[in-house]
Order: sequence, then structure tokens, then C-alpha cells
Amino acid sequence: MFKQITNLNGDEIYLITSLWIFLVFFVLVACMLIWMKKDHIDYMKDLPFEDAEKETEKQSE
Repeated sequence: MFKQITNLNGDEIYLITSLWIFLVFFVLVACMLIWMKKDHIDYMKDLPFEDAEKETEKQSE
């Protein structure tokens, strides 16, 4: 298995490209999380509970 990794024969561009895609994706996600407004985070955090409360209200009627 290690012989295949060390003997790429010109295919290292695929490894470099996949590494860059991986890094760019996670850097963008980290930036998005840093710059996201706290109000939006609180709104998204409470969404599952709001849906559950609406369902229980409908069932109790």
C-alpha cells in the first residue's frame, strides 16, 4: 500500500487539489461561524424546540 503512495507517477495533482479543496472548505466554514450574528445562532438553536411545541399544541387541541 505504501508503495502506491510513494510512487504517484504524475498523479500528485489530484492529492494537492483534494487537499486544497478540503482546506478551503473548512476555512470558509470557520470564517462563516466567526462572522455569524449571535441572534441568528440563537434563532437556529431554538428552531427544533419551537416545532416540538407547535406539535404538542396541535395534539392537545
